Amino acid sequence: MLAVLLMAGCASARVAGAEGSGGGLGRMEVEAQADARRAEVETALGHLWSVAGEEKKVGARLVFTFWAQNGALTLLRYREEPGHREGRRVAEDSFARQLRPLLTEYVRGRSGEVVLTLMRRESGWAVDSDATAQGSRPPEAKTQPVNRRGVPAETLAEASEVASKLASLLVVPSGGAASLRMEVVFEDDRITGWEHRGYQVVAGGGSPRALSEAFVEKIARVLLPFTHGVGRRTVALELRGETREGEAFAHGLVPEARTLHLIPESNVDPDFAAEYRALHEDILRRWREGVREGAELLAHYSLEEMSLWFVGGVLARGTGLLFEAVAPMVMRALTRGGMAAAGWFRTTLVRLPRAERHAFERLWMKVQMEGGEALSRAERDELLALMNRIERLIRTPLNEHERSALRDAARRYFQRSQPVLEKAMNIRGPYEIHHRCPLEYAHLFPAEDINAGANLKAVGQEVHQRISSVWTELRKYRSDVSRADVERVTSIIDEQFARWYEKPYARGDSTSELEMAMNAAKREVRSLFPSP
Repeated sequence: MLAVLLMAGCASARVAGAEGSGGGLGRMEVEAQADARRAEVETALGHLWSVAGEEKKVGARLVFTFWAQNGALTLLRYREEPGHREGRRVAEDSFARQLRPLLTEYVRGRSGEVVLTLMRRESGWAVDSDATAQGSRPPEAKTQPVNRRGVPAETLAEASEVASKLASLLVVPSGGAASLRMEVVFEDDRITGWEHRGYQVVAGGGSPRALSEAFVEKIARVLLPFTHGVGRRTVALELRGETREGEAFAHGLVPEARTLHLIPESNVDPDFAAEYRALHEDILRRWREGVREGAELLAHYSLEEMSLWFVGGVLARGTGLLFEAVAPMVMRALTRGGMAAAGWFRTTLVRLPRAERHAFERLWMKVQMEGGEALSRAERDELLALMNRIERLIRTPLNEHERSALRDAARRYFQRSQPVLEKAMNIRGPYEIHHRCPLEYAHLFPAEDINAGANLKAVGQEVHQRISSVWTELRKYRSDVSRADVERVTSIIDEQFARWYEKPYARGDSTSELEMAMNAAKREVRSLFPSP
């Protein structure tokens, strides 16, 4: 029965305080990891028993292929061969005692494929196992154990509903047999769709018979363990039904269900994709363990991580279609993909007031974890309004508060990315972060990250003062500065001042050269923009 998989609540990590707080964070983490591994074992046992417990035919053979890594188990493939005659009933507790030690061994640091073969005997199951460290981890495989036992009620209901719909497509003629091939699409815990891949009448040609309820439940039980993967993936499913003389319903089996390992898109940066998958899995793990409140879940992650998660979700899941109409420039920037797009979005989110940013993160989390269809009409309208607000913001000049926030973010970026140079420049004297394209004109480049590393140069304070005076010169001649104007002046400043970019500069060094560079740059600006 499917109810065997539905266990109340989600297990949470134990806190060692009641047994003595001296253990510290390390002890808590160790206990939480142990709890999560035990939960992985019990959940896998539940799925194995859900299928094997209903199989009474002696000679039946069930093969489960898992990927094991860091204590996590992810089902990759299931195969089934039929038996011939009914054997005696098998007790669940004896089945669990037989399999639990084996599964426990697999979650204790083993990495690679694990194949469990169950062979039905007269009074129980014979078990054979094969484990190998060969091959690379499939993209849908978990790398972290999840401290949750069983299956949430909504996932159980969804699998049952999908199984009923798939079963309705398998038409079995009286006195004959038929097979059906389907591809079922999963998104994290959810089943989001399926496609018909072929139907064939194997034998017979009488009037169709309805499938037995037990067979429909078997389809659901086979689908359920595939919901424990990560990200979007497709499971190829083969169903076979047959009718027997004197029986009103068709019976069947699932010869095979396996995850299809698709070739990644060639235009997706593999390093970015790997970082996104790792971050998404960590967020998904917390979600599966019961952290559903947006503020609590997202508090674990930085703005940089949230930006990467958003951009990765747009690219990996196609959710950008939600926003194309209300935020075309935003989508143009995001669909470039990679760290550049994540950096652009991080810079853009800095401009949102905190309340609006938190609202956006809360709604986006729901889209990522539950799908866009889970949004209510009011939530969908709110999310679209926020995206439209971002679209307007990137086309609007920065106010002083936003400039200050971006200057601070630029300095933090520089300190992280070039700590050796940052330390050297601090030793010699004060320095500032020069935006090659100034913050003042960021709105002229709405799809570009004004705080991207390529636009940031560390310079001495005196150098920055001379550069600023060149931009002041431009303003004398242009009241309405264009994008082309900014690009021309940026090129002039780079040519004259690049020798001082990202080099320690002490007050008084090369003052005459600085003055010459400044005056030369101003002359070039005046030649480009003569007085009316």
